Amino acid sequence: MNKSKMLSAYKTVNNFRKEATEADNPQDQAKPLYRSDYDEKLIKEYHFAKFKKNLDLIQNSPELAELLEKSEWDEDDIQKLLATFR
Repeated sequence: MNKSKMLSAYKTVNNFRKEATEADNPQDQAKPLYRSDYDEKLIKEYHFAKFKKNLDLIQNSPELAELLEKSEWDEDDIQKLLATFR
């Protein structure tokens, strides 16, 4: 997933929220999620960087590659998998 697709997903979610809030009473509208445009950009950049870091860790993990090649797993293999994702 590249950066533009991830930002597009944020826009889609925001559009869904706008449609939902327009249907509600104006009194029930929630406060904005971000305090400023800068905060929104900063938080989205942070989430994208975190996503890229996790993707890199998973793709370059020899332990995970070894586990995925196994045909049958035991309890230790499942524990290794969970530890890899933590």
